[in-house]
Amino acid sequence: MAQPTIFYASSLEDVFYQLKTVSGLKITGGCSTIETLPEKMLSIYGVIPLDSVEKHERYIDFGAAVTLSHIQELTDTKMPAVLSEAVRTIANRHVRNLATLGGNICAEGIKHTLYAPLLALDARLELQRDGTAVNYVPFSKFTRVADGWLLTKVRVPVEEWDVSVFRRLGPSHTITATSASFAFLANSQKGMLASLRIAFAGLFTFRSPELENRLIGAHLPLGDGSVHELMEEAAKQFDEAAKDVHYNPILRSQFLNLLRYSLEQLT
Repeated sequence: MAQPTIFYASSLEDVFYQLKTVSGLKITGGCSTIETLPEKMLSIYGVIPLDSVEKHERYIDFGAAVTLSHIQELTDTKMPAVLSEAVRTIANRHVRNLATLGGNICAEGIKHTLYAPLLALDARLELQRDGTAVNYVPFSKFTRVADGWLLTKVRVPVEEWDVSVFRRLGPSHTITATSASFAFLANSQKGMLASLRIAFAGLFTFRSPELENRLIGAHLPLGDGSVHELMEEAAKQFDEAAKDVHYNPILRSQFLNLLRYSLEQLT
């Protein structure tokens, strides 16, 4: 096999220039999840502003090339717990020093660990082309980065949550067919459930605003009947989302067990 040709960029403008002038060029970060290197690869590792974090009152903008260790080291109390907990479960410190946020999101195949938390948090992605065209994509609508485009930022809202649950499923230090992530967020107001987010990602992704809205406005603590009703509907919708996917049934059991556990925090 021929050795890959590696290109480097010193600025964002340089990235777009090389994407435009070098055919077949593939963007890479820390290469922590790539088994076979592409023939032509452009490393965006360390490129500013792709490697920067900007904190705002209501959200945090993460550059796509920000490493997971950088995220883990942030001490801002506004950092969503469900995201920081997810980062801590990924591999080990040495891998997190290389792995990037964009790489975790854009990895092919099974969705990686940060997918469910970002889905639950209603993250938004900033994608650019040629340094001029900009597209903002809700994470729930994201599928892949189109050719010629570059994932530049991940905007994460910093709303506080009364209940925040994250669990990583499957092996600790690798991604397999039984790997998945689960995220649950809930807020109350004046004794009622004001907001609910439920997300699951692995071989497929699952988030249903219809399911979440069934309990909005319910009085807390939740009764057993409300929990049972939501669990039945969640099982139906999970099955519908996974109907075209061949997956290990243990994932369904784990999802429902985690959902019940999370709902019981509201009872």
